[in-house]
Amino acid sequence: MDCLVNMEQVKENIEILEEWLKNAESLAHELSANSKKHGDLSFFTISTTVKVNKERHPYLTPLRKISKGFIGGSVVFSQTQAVILGARIDGIVDYILVDAEKKIGITIGSDNKTLKSFGFELIPDKQKSRIPLEMGNLSGACISYIKKSKYQEFKPNDITVESVWHFLSGLFDSLSGKRIAIIGSGNIGFKLALKLVECGCHIELVRRDMMRGTLMANAINVTKPISTLAIAHYNNNALQASLFCDALIGCTNGVPAINIDMIQSMSPKGIIIDVGKGSVFKEALAKAVQSKIKIIRCDIYSALDGFISTMYSNKIVMSHKIGRREIEDGVFVVSGGYMGLLDDVVVDDYLKPSQIVGVANGIGDFKSQLNNKNHNDCKTIKESFDDE
Repeated sequence: MDCLVNMEQVKENIEILEEWLKNAESLAHELSANSKKHGDLSFFTISTTVKVNKERHPYLTPLRKISKGFIGGSVVFSQTQAVILGARIDGIVDYILVDAEKKIGITIGSDNKTLKSFGFELIPDKQKSRIPLEMGNLSGACISYIKKSKYQEFKPNDITVESVWHFLSGLFDSLSGKRIAIIGSGNIGFKLALKLVECGCHIELVRRDMMRGTLMANAINVTKPISTLAIAHYNNNALQASLFCDALIGCTNGVPAINIDMIQSMSPKGIIIDVGKGSVFKEALAKAVQSKIKIIRCDIYSALDGFISTMYSNKIVMSHKIGRREIEDGVFVVSGGYMGLLDDVVVDDYLKPSQIVGVANGIGDFKSQLNNKNHNDCKTIKESFDDE
């Protein structure tokens, strides 16, 4: 039962956590100062990874400028670390984004010594349960301790998949017909494979566990649209999977798996993408650079930027633009995705409409033909534009 982790057996180093929290707080203040200086927002991410260091010591990620402001964060390796970090930076930054993916094993009990050291109320022994902070989930643990900053869940693995997909799409222009080998088919590799197969790529999935690898390939082939001819294929031979591939993608958890022979087996114009941060052997990396083969270390910040822009826009829509309102007697407008009744007019903003999108058919779509009432209602709404 490797997934059962007793938090009291994972001894936290209080001194190291003290220094880390001090630096994290400094980073949060720096994010806040930069964002206020430029009239932007500050974002702090709390995430984890299955690529666990031996000591389980948390570390910070760099401060970066994004379209909505400035972002930085920390990678943690326990719910305890996530909780004390979230509480420490709460109120300093505008948004705290917490990893929603369950990559930490189920916790039993809590690390009372560490919590007490940082001023948290202890959980009485009789109240301890198998799920004190929500099973293995950082967001479930943090949400009760973040009160001042705005709280948002996010999924780093999905953002990584988006980053790789956009890179490949931009590189090849058209993905259809491309042959791609994914070495290390875990959560990220599987999601990426499905996305690429749907775009017409033939995918070779490579992982040590033949049963899981075969199940993953079969799941993709069952899930993809029937009209999609491309397939996913499990291959337990990494070299064979690499033959004439257009892209060789390493998705191992920092374990070298891509060697010189695999690189030499690729298409002459093939590219290597290291998603797992350490998926390529050193000598293979040197060979690739020497041979002027493109080898890319996956960077998620462009996709993270896109996620934050979408998140922020969605919050605005949910707060101000989702709704239904009567403009005049019998004339209704809806916006923000609100389900319109038959003949409701869909606009850009139901509170202050400035554009008509269409007329609702009452079952979640637009009417293809408008009647006299629809034309008169649209005219009435357009007149309200002029009045404003």
